[in-house]
Amino acid sequence: MKRIFLLVVASLMLCTVSAQEWQKNILGVRAGLNVADCAISVGDLKSRTAFHVGFSYERLLSKAAPLYLETGLQLSSKGFQLNVYGEEQYTCEAYYLELPFMLNYKLNIKNVVTIYPSIGFYGAYGVAGKFKYEESGYELDVDTFSDEGGVQNMDIGYRVSASAAYKRLVLTIGYEGGLSNILDDTSEVEVVGKAKNQNFFVSLGFNF
Repeated sequence: MKRIFLLVVASLMLCTVSAQEWQKNILGVRAGLNVADCAISVGDLKSRTAFHVGFSYERLLSKAAPLYLETGLQLSSKGFQLNVYGEEQYTCEAYYLELPFMLNYKLNIKNVVTIYPSIGFYGAYGVAGKFKYEESGYELDVDTFSDEGGVQNMDIGYRVSASAAYKRLVLTIGYEGGLSNILDDTSEVEVVGKAKNQNFFVSLGFNF
């Protein structure tokens, strides 16, 4: 097992060394699919299929190793669908401007494909959305981030992903886990207590 482990480590190092020179600044565009919901302890929760679109910027941090800081700005649609006690129906549609801060380490495979894991945090600010509540014929349809909707604008969380780049094309899969409660005391869905954003995403990108 020890020999196998050392061989794997050596192979990864050789993959990295195989790249003659790493680009210092990388600017790209990203777009893709979100499968979003919330960490909620009460009710029957369903995911909401949505989208994200934006740009990314990567900066090389070290000349000795391909360690990058990745950030950017994107519009990301999140939210959830919730059934409580079989009677109350909630649908939350939320659009955020999101700013990630990630560290990634690139591994070049025979100068053909570059793969890299990423880990970090994100900060987001809600800018639009609709919050819908239905119960026994009664219906409420308001702005998500209004006093009636009761969803807070600010959200922070962690973000992990894995990417594969071929020439200028990039495929990324990842997960975002919210660390802050997005509901305030005025929310129509306060019966669930705390709610934290969760999001699985798949993204396609192009680097300039």
